[in-house]
Amino acid sequence: MAHLYLNGRILPEAEATVSANDRAILFGDAAYETMRSYAGRFFRFPEHLRRLRDTLRGMDLDLPVIDAAITEGAANLIEANGVPDARVRLTVTGGVSDGSIRLRRSHPPSLIMTATPLVPPPLEAYRHGVDVLLSPWRVHTDSPLPRIKTVNRLMHLMAKEAAIGAGAWETLFTDEADDILEGTATNVFFVIEGVLRTGSLDQPLLAGVTRDAVLETARRGDVPVREDRVPVAEAREATEAFLSSTTIELLPIRRVDGEVVGAGKPGPVWRRLHAGYRRLVSEETGIALPGLEP
Repeated sequence: MAHLYLNGRILPEAEATVSANDRAILFGDAAYETMRSYAGRFFRFPEHLRRLRDTLRGMDLDLPVIDAAITEGAANLIEANGVPDARVRLTVTGGVSDGSIRLRRSHPPSLIMTATPLVPPPLEAYRHGVDVLLSPWRVHTDSPLPRIKTVNRLMHLMAKEAAIGAGAWETLFTDEADDILEGTATNVFFVIEGVLRTGSLDQPLLAGVTRDAVLETARRGDVPVREDRVPVAEAREATEAFLSSTTIELLPIRRVDGEVVGAGKPGPVWRRLHAGYRRLVSEETGIALPGLEP
């Protein structure tokens, strides 16, 4: 029987409930993070918690639970569920509504964690790359939501469904200036004239924990990096491109909107960075990860 963590306790899923009047249900007033464990050890758990706290500050939502208690709860949960290679989802809700329609909250938040077996993309996706679309919907620069990780994800779900309906794996968002920002649940990188390019954090996109690790890996490996605007027109000239996230690591892109990227297969920069990223995970977790050679 699967278990989850709810407000300090690990319970069978059937026994764990939150109020139907929770603000997460009524208003989408909740934040979340997704973490990954390798053989029972988390990669950059503190960094994920820091991003969660940043989101909570952006929502003016206080979580009176220390990070050490969350970390211990996550470790106990993956053990209770018997999933050493896990996808852990942590959600903080706005608590029970008092009926007012405003940001102010009068009840304590709920902290929920689930742990399920990690299901990465198939090896074929790494061997050949995946196709992505450009979203028909723009992300507005002045919106506060793209920079924080809330459960308000309806547009992301619609964009992901559009990709799946077109036989693609992911959709990339752009802003009003036609600059590429990120995917529905990924950051995105392009290799343009030998430089690794990704959007800047002054744009309406989320600061990814894996994104930071990729940039660190690139700098350690003397790969030139530029965090700046990536116009669609420039992205079309890329020789390589790839997605990043906690659960997929680095996933190469084969086509963008039907146009082949570079040689249409994983390239040498992606190979170096993905191998370097897995070495970084091994160094920090103490788990020897095998290579992932296409």
